[in-house]
Amino acid sequence: MTALGPFLLGAPWALAALLALPLIWWVLRATPPVPRLAELPSLRLLEDAQPREETPARTPWWVWLIRTLAVLAAIVGLSQPVYAPGARSGETAEQGPILIVIDNGWPAAPRWTELANAASATLDAGDRDTPVHLLLTAPQQLNPDPAERLSKADLGKRIGTLRPQPWGSDRTDALKRLDASGLKPARIFWASDGLEAGGGTAFAADLAARAPLTVFAAPATGPVAITGLSAETDAVTVRLARADPQGEARAFASAQTRDGSAIASAEATFEAGALTTTAEFRIPAAALARVARFNVTGRSGAGTVWLWDSVDRTRRVGLVDAGTAAQPLLSDMHYIRKALEPFASISTGDIDTVVATSPDAIILSDVGQIPPTDVEKLTKWVEGGGALIRFAGPRLAAQGDELLPVGLRRSSRALGGTLAWEEPQGLAAFPDTSPFFGLTIPADVKVRQQVLARPDPELSHKTWARLDDGSPLVTADARGSGMLVLFHVTAGPDWADLAYSGLFEQMLRRAITAGRGEAIEDTEGTYTPQLTLDGFGRLAGASANAAPIKATEFAGTVPSEIHPPGLYQGPAGTRALNAGAGAKPELIREWPAAARLLGDAEARSLRLAGPLLAFAAGLLALDLFIALFVAGRLRLRPRPKAASLAALLATAAAFGVLLPERALAQYDYQLMPDGSYRSISTESRVVPLPGNSTPQKQIEAALEMRLGYVETADSALNARTRAGLIGLSNILLMRTSVEPADPHALNLETDALELYPLIYFNVPGGAAPLSDKAVQRLNAYLRTGGALLIDTRAGETAGTQTDVTSLQTLLEGLDVPPLQPVPPNHVLSRSFYLINDFPGRFAERRLWIEQAGQPGAPRGDGVSRLFIGDADWASAWAVDQNGRDLYSVDGGAEQRETARRFGVNLVMYVLTGSYKDDQVHVPALLERLGEREDTGEAPRFPGPDGEPE
Repeated sequence: MTALGPFLLGAPWALAALLALPLIWWVLRATPPVPRLAELPSLRLLEDAQPREETPARTPWWVWLIRTLAVLAAIVGLSQPVYAPGARSGETAEQGPILIVIDNGWPAAPRWTELANAASATLDAGDRDTPVHLLLTAPQQLNPDPAERLSKADLGKRIGTLRPQPWGSDRTDALKRLDASGLKPARIFWASDGLEAGGGTAFAADLAARAPLTVFAAPATGPVAITGLSAETDAVTVRLARADPQGEARAFASAQTRDGSAIASAEATFEAGALTTTAEFRIPAAALARVARFNVTGRSGAGTVWLWDSVDRTRRVGLVDAGTAAQPLLSDMHYIRKALEPFASISTGDIDTVVATSPDAIILSDVGQIPPTDVEKLTKWVEGGGALIRFAGPRLAAQGDELLPVGLRRSSRALGGTLAWEEPQGLAAFPDTSPFFGLTIPADVKVRQQVLARPDPELSHKTWARLDDGSPLVTADARGSGMLVLFHVTAGPDWADLAYSGLFEQMLRRAITAGRGEAIEDTEGTYTPQLTLDGFGRLAGASANAAPIKATEFAGTVPSEIHPPGLYQGPAGTRALNAGAGAKPELIREWPAAARLLGDAEARSLRLAGPLLAFAAGLLALDLFIALFVAGRLRLRPRPKAASLAALLATAAAFGVLLPERALAQYDYQLMPDGSYRSISTESRVVPLPGNSTPQKQIEAALEMRLGYVETADSALNARTRAGLIGLSNILLMRTSVEPADPHALNLETDALELYPLIYFNVPGGAAPLSDKAVQRLNAYLRTGGALLIDTRAGETAGTQTDVTSLQTLLEGLDVPPLQPVPPNHVLSRSFYLINDFPGRFAERRLWIEQAGQPGAPRGDGVSRLFIGDADWASAWAVDQNGRDLYSVDGGAEQRETARRFGVNLVMYVLTGSYKDDQVHVPALLERLGEREDTGEAPRFPGPDGEPE
């Protein structure tokens, strides 16, 4: 090529055509455009006249200018000019081989186009036959040999096919390959990423010592890499680094799904002089679960992409709400929530809601019976890879289901206490095969009660933790791709001290992780490449050259050709190898004195032949258009403005009529739990208030406190039950501050049970079992604080105990703990009146309540929500419209009064709980009743008429 200042000419002899410009000017000037023909009616008089053709004297100047510029652009374009200011040194450079050095590691990706163009521009200088050689600094198995001689055309094509690699440059290895080639270049051009990584300063000095060196340094401005990430429950912080600390810089990072869809973005600001900064994302848990990677917006490269693996990811845990919201500090879920909050994203709801969010784990606390429909959903979710973690308790001890890792005995084992021979047990060392192996066991953690597992040959293999006596404390079993995990104690402090220790949090964390088939301590096994990044930060399938990584070596692995950055599958789930992890980019600040540094403008090479020829063709087309227009061959007949406006308005009106009204509204989109999006209209609209669709019964129950009773198929029994509750309501109204309205008959499948504090179930003879829906709604009612009184009315046989076995079929599926007779000194005997018996129509009958904690010891707040007996209390309470007793009572008026006092105590106990559990009020009561220590007179209790008996 011939250099002409900053221009290089590939065909300089084409410029000789410029000598013909005067001749071209004369020809163009002598051939004006053809005049336009116009026919006038008056010219018919001259039809017989001899016509004489006339031609203008000269071509208009603007037509001549257009044609001259077209010819000039065509001549210059045919000379193949190239604008290459950086190639001016080629005139004085030594003749000989040219070595092109290109940094093709991941730091070069943001400005890869500039690096490739700078290398291509160097090829435009010098002789066309000058040999060129290529040296790439990113180590690769099939890297080109620097000794290979290439023509400028071949090397230009090869540079066009090059792409940056997703690992870093190794300039020491590049020098070794250059030395092994034996090449002695006459001059060297280095397209550098401008960073010190890999010994940039020493590399430049070595190249300058070999031959005259020209360098185009193209360090990326702004963020160079994402160096790390830290995750919390509802926030993710991404750390970014840059190489040039001068000035303040802003950048944006985005959170994306695996397929590249952006979910959220965050701004990061580099302060003046700062090399690092952070971008913080606040994303809801449902959306955060879909985030798979973070990248710097507008920066394509493997270093500006951070893959989020399962090890760093916040765990998503679903807690099944068992109705403990009313008393959170007394519930097991309180301790589970506090243990999970430091490392997990928590969602709460029923089983259907929690499963829909696809969490990593679901936790159930003391749930003995799960409805069949929910069992099916949980089973499918567990088999798909979920971890179901359950805690024992009185309900699970009384009845279990199929979603347990081992079979259980239908009782709990008490360790310690006045009736137990055994002392509370500590925890034994965790087995080597347990996920808990390596955790420190506090000596003060003791277990006082547990649910025992049935003997089984596989029990030892399913045990993750044991007590000192060898009995299982935590068992687990695989179910499909997921895991079932059972803690044989409560999650709260009722049965064990585990909830008070830091060990509880660590065990929960490892149980959640191991439940997904992942191990915390991955000291064995390998990680197989699943997806890898290319140099521009795009995910693709792993190449054939990618090799597995040993688990023990993964943390120290540096990205390379055999271990490219990407996602690797192994014993701890999915782990990410990120190109920019821990990177500290630094600019090369010392260049060799003999080296010539090119800026962006000097390194740019612009081939002008194509644009000039296109410009000439455009001018010639314009000249042809003008000639046709002047000759009258083109007739442009624009519409009148009024007609055009009318047509436009008509089109708009027609479009508005045809377009549906809903299509004109603006819409936004909301992310749903299943990952789909739902359109939501953003236009302002009036939302009508709900009509009177709520049943009147629910409105009445919400406005006034009422007792409820289960409506059965026996109408006579329903009338008796209603009369009994009316009598009890009247007693409460006269003697207490409770003012109940008339009771309601309830359908367990349809009515709002939560509006009634107490529901009376008078069981008819030969009653059919309750439906699954009724049992499910009763379970929810009891868990949310409701109370259920079941009366079998079978106490007419004196001397026999209450038989509750007949209720097993009727109430099958009801999630209740073991039952026990009301123990002496129970708060139910003094919640309002001081009574020792709970008679109804029949006397000396047992009243069964929930057994909680150790025998006789309350669990949580100690309030039972289930009461079962056979004394026929409704008949003892029943009155007619005039307030007269309807049915006889075995013990007469005294027994009826005691039955009414029991009814009052029961309602006060349900409403106030353990309010009267302390006995500080007993001395004041005795003093008010007239007891004096000096007389020894027994206390006198008020009779039915209010006078002392």
